[in-house]
Amino acid sequence: MGKSRRLIELMMAVNRKRKFTVKELAEEFGVSTRTMLRDLQELSGMGVPLYSQVGAGGGYQVLTERTLPPISFTENEAFSIFFASHALRHFSSLPFEASAESALRKFYRHLSDDVKSQIDEMRHRIDFFTHTRPERAGYLEILLQASIRKLPVTINYGTQKYETNERTIQPIGIYAHEGYWFCPAYCYLRKAFRLFRVDRIWSAVWADAEALPTVDVSEVDLTNWGLHFYSKLESVDIKVKLTAKGIELFRNKGWIFPWGELHSSNDGTGILQMGIFPSEIRFFAEYFFSFGAEAVVLQPVELREAVRRKLVHALEEYNVPNS
Repeated sequence: MGKSRRLIELMMAVNRKRKFTVKELAEEFGVSTRTMLRDLQELSGMGVPLYSQVGAGGGYQVLTERTLPPISFTENEAFSIFFASHALRHFSSLPFEASAESALRKFYRHLSDDVKSQIDEMRHRIDFFTHTRPERAGYLEILLQASIRKLPVTINYGTQKYETNERTIQPIGIYAHEGYWFCPAYCYLRKAFRLFRVDRIWSAVWADAEALPTVDVSEVDLTNWGLHFYSKLESVDIKVKLTAKGIELFRNKGWIFPWGELHSSNDGTGILQMGIFPSEIRFFAEYFFSFGAEAVVLQPVELREAVRRKLVHALEEYNVPNS
């Protein structure tokens, strides 16, 4: 095996093993321990973060920030990577933001001039507009890692930085909508699933999982978390009549409550049924008010009355004579 091929395979091997001895690798690759030491020194010079431990039980270890082996790309694959990055350019916050920018710079530097020219031109020929929000979501990476590793996080949460409360949560994932990032999570304080807006999280640190009650979220992800969101003991059932246009509006805004049940009729209208928390009456009054005449709240009385008050107030504003 040639040296270049051996170094590439060695890079893949150390990333896979994480911890190893020079003797183990020398036997695996069929070289002397002196040759393997030189190869490891070359890998370290190439940026592979190796850490040497001496004494009994010692050896080499790869640090957390591992370096991946070289990968070859076709031109279209290169275009797709920059295309995906360009599509997210209007978000004020992204997970792994600094790492993504660093990776793209490295990638771009090694492209041929003609491919670079096409990528530069593509940036002016296609775009994906979304709401650009001034609020920064500063803890996307730890929330995403926590959801992947199924580990709890302690956060300070609130609309204002100095008016927060401490929560320990088990994130399910993160998603973006209309420029905002959201994190559905199990809340240990409420003993139920809740939805958190990430720009309202002012701090986030790893929690002590052993000190918390065991919560099994292994079957919960972004495709089904809404089914676990409300419990019958604490929810209020609501029923809303929708016109055909109202159904279309609901489907466009259905990200808010993917757990709602919509029953359509032959005439194109429908009935929406779902559960909400009593504390969310104000929020959903604003939501259904935005539908205008395309939605009529049938129950509960509190929500129906809240929407009616907003409609009356709007009508009064239109009844004011022009000055």
